[in-house]
Amino acid sequence: MAPHLKFLEDSEVLALLFPEPAAHGKPATEQVMALVQDAQGEIALHTVVPDKNLLRRARVTGRHKSGTPIIDPNTREIIGYELAPIAVA
Repeated sequence: MAPHLKFLEDSEVLALLFPEPAAHGKPATEQVMALVQDAQGEIALHTVVPDKNLLRRARVTGRHKSGTPIIDPNTREIIGYELAPIAVA
């Protein structure tokens, strides 16, 4: 593992969040967002390039905006999305 990703060795990988698929010929990004919890219980979000080890350690993988929208009951605006798990080979 790269030295700058040492924090991942001692952290639990709660989720890997993949970006939406590339559209209109734009290249897909190789980076994902990793939601991690360290030994002290602190939770952080980091941009990483996933590898097989990281994919195995993640509790869940999901794609940005692929789950059910969460609607604010007062404004009826979308305030987020449920995480819809995806299979990663």
